[in-house]
Amino acid sequence: MAARDVETSREDGQRTPAARLRAQRIAGLLIFLANGFCIGTWVTRIPDFKRALALSEATLGNVLLAPALGAFVGMPMAGWLVARLGSRAVAVSSGAAFAVSLFGLALARTPVELFLALTFFGVSNGVMDVSMNANAAEVELAWGRPIMSSFHALYSVGGLAGAAVGGGLAHAGVAPAAHLSLAAVAALLLVGLLSAWVRPGVPAREPPGNPFALPPRAMWPLCAIAFLCMFGEGAMADWSAVYLRDTLGTSAAFAATGFAAFSVAMAAGRFLGDGVSTRLGPVAVVRGGAVLVTLGLAAALLIGRPMAGLLGFASVGLGLSCVVPTVFSAAARTGPTGTSIAAVATFGYLAFLGGPPVVGHIAAATSLPVALSLIVVGALAIVLLAGAAGGPAPAPRLAGAAGDPPPASRGDHGAGASS
Repeated sequence: MAARDVETSREDGQRTPAARLRAQRIAGLLIFLANGFCIGTWVTRIPDFKRALALSEATLGNVLLAPALGAFVGMPMAGWLVARLGSRAVAVSSGAAFAVSLFGLALARTPVELFLALTFFGVSNGVMDVSMNANAAEVELAWGRPIMSSFHALYSVGGLAGAAVGGGLAHAGVAPAAHLSLAAVAALLLVGLLSAWVRPGVPAREPPGNPFALPPRAMWPLCAIAFLCMFGEGAMADWSAVYLRDTLGTSAAFAATGFAAFSVAMAAGRFLGDGVSTRLGPVAVVRGGAVLVTLGLAAALLIGRPMAGLLGFASVGLGLSCVVPTVFSAAARTGPTGTSIAAVATFGYLAFLGGPPVVGHIAAATSLPVALSLIVVGALAIVLLAGAAGGPAPAPRLAGAAGDPPPASRGDHGAGASS
């Protein structure tokens, strides 16, 4: 009996850390869901604010720069804060601030007030983006195999859910202020309930003194991959429908399916990405995804037919779906988690915002198919840089963390494998 009691005690000791790690993963997934939900909520009400505040297209464009400006301040600051306070404290507090920022948007009554509210929206989102990815990277390191894509998949689900709910409430005639306030309360409650379950972050032993310093040279290839990947994402978001409608002459309804094909393929790829990365390794995921983008989009642009365009955009979504999550994981293994992810995210976000205007200017000088071929060139560059996505191998996974045997008995297809 005594021996059995000792054995049971040891089993319980193994289960407790594993169960805790599972809870931390679920909490992180829901934090990503909340972030995407808040963004999807805001996006659906932009037309309402344009009408209510009588904003011209130019004025609206200027106002919509505010979230970008805020994010560029928030992202580097997030790495600095994570290094000092740990990822959980920053992720939870910035998540609460991001939810509260929806109240600010609901109260905006002038273009200036909306600009200021969107600036706070951007700062809090930038800090939340980096800190929740840093926390997810810490969970992944403890898990011992790739799971980062699942977090980004939940972000996509949250964005789609926020847009769907927002579209339904807008169609039902619910005022933007009421809608945003309800969403803020829901997100704030969710973040508050999750706060105790989010994985505790460990502050850096030597936190950086300057949050806006350039990343070390070892991070530059990862920053370049993120830049090229999110250049493609931004171009798809702004130009896929224009290409189908104006270049190929489709209907407005068909043109709208271009970005839908890209988005659905990206979400699907993120749900599948962790399993593929476990089997093939992160380098193969990044390189294979970039090859898919190169072949799929190049063929679509050469064929120049609507259905080929849809398939090409879907190939871009599927090919790019796991690149950023994989790069974030590699960055977390290469240097201090918070500052490393902040550097990669900032470069990626710069391309996401700056890519569409570049495509527009090149299209004006040549043609839109020529401008979109920049995505193909960027994907080819990612193929060459993909080796940087391997990074150091993660720490061994806790035995039984998700019902699997320890890594030693499963084979060597871990997160650190490369092709």
